[in-house]
Amino acid sequence: MPPREVLAMPVYDYRCRVCGHEFSRFWRTIQRAQEAPTPECPLCGQGLTERVVSQVTLLGDLGGLTPNERAAKRAQEEKQAAITPREQIRKFQSAKKK
Repeated sequence: MPPREVLAMPVYDYRCRVCGHEFSRFWRTIQRAQEAPTPECPLCGQGLTERVVSQVTLLGDLGGLTPNERAAKRAQEEKQAAITPREQIRKFQSAKKK
């Protein structure tokens, strides 16, 4: 039985050596990305592209908040900042009674 491929769906960035256009390409697996020739430039159609080092983004449990988590956190902080101290006390008291 052949080994199963891990579906990591990596994204690699490329730069065209002819026109300088930079673009990203999704691959089904890391192995396929390594074995395949570099993709053609979507702008000029030339096959003279090279992989470029791109910035790594860590999301969720890996080292930061996802964009949705950041937006939710920001909304919660803004909501909290809008509450006056009296409202905070009432909210705390009503939550304590439940």
